[in-house]
Formats: sequence, C-alpha cells, structure tokens
Amino acid sequence: IGRSFIDFVHPRDRNIFASQITNGLAVPKVVNGTQEKAQSPGSSTSTMVCRIRRYRGLNAGFGVKERLVTFLPFLLKLTFKDISDDKGKVIYLVIQATPFFSAFKLPNEPVTKSVPFVLRHAANGQIEYIDPESVPYLGYLPQDLTGKNALNLYHPEELGYLGHVYETIVKEGGMPRSKPYRMMTQNGDYLRLETEWSSFINPWSRKLEFVTGKHYIIEGPSNPDVLQTSESEKSIKQSEEEKNKTQGLRDSIIRILNEVLTKPAEVAKQQMSKRCQDLASFMESLMEEPPKGDDEFRLEIQEPDNSYYERDSVMFGGISPHHEYNDSKSSTETPLS
Repeated sequence: IGRSFIDFVHPRDRNIFASQITNGLAVPKVVNGTQEKAQSPGSSTSTMVCRIRRYRGLNAGFGVKERLVTFLPFLLKLTFKDISDDKGKVIYLVIQATPFFSAFKLPNEPVTKSVPFVLRHAANGQIEYIDPESVPYLGYLPQDLTGKNALNLYHPEELGYLGHVYETIVKEGGMPRSKPYRMMTQNGDYLRLETEWSSFINPWSRKLEFVTGKHYIIEGPSNPDVLQTSESEKSIKQSEEEKNKTQGLRDSIIRILNEVLTKPAEVAKQQMSKRCQDLASFMESLMEEPPKGDDEFRLEIQEPDNSYYERDSVMFGGISPHHEYNDSKSSTETPLS
C-alpha cells in the first residue's frame, strides 16, 4: 500500500501500460482540429495484457522469504472512476487483474474444445495483431509477438507444406481449414493446431496486404507449462546447411505473398482491360461515323407525315397549327409566325 502500481509491472510492459492509460482514457481526443471532451471516467475502460511482479511470501520479520523475483501474466481491465472524499472529487484508476494460466496440464495433451484465437500478419511476415486469448496456449504476450516474423513460429519441417498453403491463400483469397501443423510456444516446444485462413487484397494496388489465421489448438506441447521462458539448449539443433534450407523456405513464402498474382487481382485486371477495350471501340466508332449534313437535317424537318406533327405537339406541350388545320389546308400553306 502506498507504492506505485507501475513498480510491479514488468519493465518490458511499462511503456505499453503507460500508453494504454494516456491513449483514449486520460487525454482528450482531437477531432477535426478541435479538442473534444474526454469520456466520462465512469464509461472509459480499456484492456491489456502485462506481467506483474510477485513474491513467494514474507517471514516473521517482514523480510523477503525468497528473493527470486517472478512475474505472472495478467489480463488487466482499466477503468477511471470519480470518487468524492473530504478533499473533493478525485479521479482513481481502478484495475481489475485476471491471471493467465497454461491451458495444458499434461505433455502432448489432446485438446477437444479450445478457444480459437486470431493472428494477423502482413505480406512481409510481420505480425500486426494477435488475440489475448492466445496467451494460455502459446505463452507469449501480444506485445512480445507484435512486429516479429510469424514464419519463425512455424516448425522448420512444416515450412514446405505451409508454402503450398500460402500459395493457395494468395491465389484463392483464403483456405477453409489446413491440415495439422506445429507452432512454437514460449517454452520452446511445439503444439499442433489447425487454421482457417483468409486474406485482404488492396483494391487499388491489387496486392495482398495481410493474411489472417483463425487457429484451433488440437494438441499441447511436450512441456505443458507454456508460460516458462524458452531455454536456448532446447532449441532445434540444425546444421548450417539445414539452417540455410529453412531460411530459403521462409524467403520463398515471402516471395509468394508479394509476387504471385492473386486470383482477385487477376479478375480485377481482366475487368479493367475489358473496360479499356470497350471504351476504345466506342471512341473509334464515334470517330469513323460521318457527320450529318445540313440538307439531311432539313429534309427530316420538312417531312409532311402527320405522325411527326402529333409527336411534336406532345413534345412541345402545345397544339400544333398543322394538326389544327389538317382537314382544310395543307401543311405547306399554313403560315408560321
């Protein structure tokens, strides 16, 4: 009591914690060049994931019983509230913290009812977004993965198959559901999952902007505690030749995402070509059609067919003098004023 809450936040998460408070909660929004009134404290809420420090316990003399500092991941719900006391109206930040635990209890545990999570990465492989629901399954916090290469999470032996998957995504715009493949967790082991894929094609550049995967876990890793930090000795041992091959497969996927002509883009390109051809044909027909001479227009005007006069009466909204004297005089004898 009496200490700043941010002292208990992991150093790597302090910047995002501070920005989460200032962005949209404490700072008034600027709309159309004017400063808009901030949300009322009672209605301004935000959520984030961060690691919070904990101690094992205290002995009788209030000394730290175990000096090893550990951090646990929590889902924080942040709310500003107005509270009136003797000093007047004071704004308090109320934090509701819900801890995350590993979703697995046994090695290679089969999963029948997993909560799916979404991961989105750009055409260069850079992760742009990942759901907080992924934390119990992968162990990573969203801010740990944002900006990292999604292809580095895939098991090296799965990159060949995933190359075909990405080629299908680029050409067809998506894929209903993949075969099971392996993805790395924070402790260095791999779980098995299936994924429903979709993509977004920029309608102007006709290039792929990002790929979105909705992931369904089907089997846990050999080490069920995914929240443990990865140990370097547990990483896959690869020879220099194998490392080069793995990197070559990753580079190949990036090329597929950026170079292969997508099916939606191909359709748009064909439609644009057809429009250009139709417009060119129309302009050519206008240029080739000979203009009508003055005599031709004069002949059309002097045509004595009564149907033309009746039509003119309707078109001009009045009574034609030709129509009125049709029985007694010819149209050529009717004077025009």
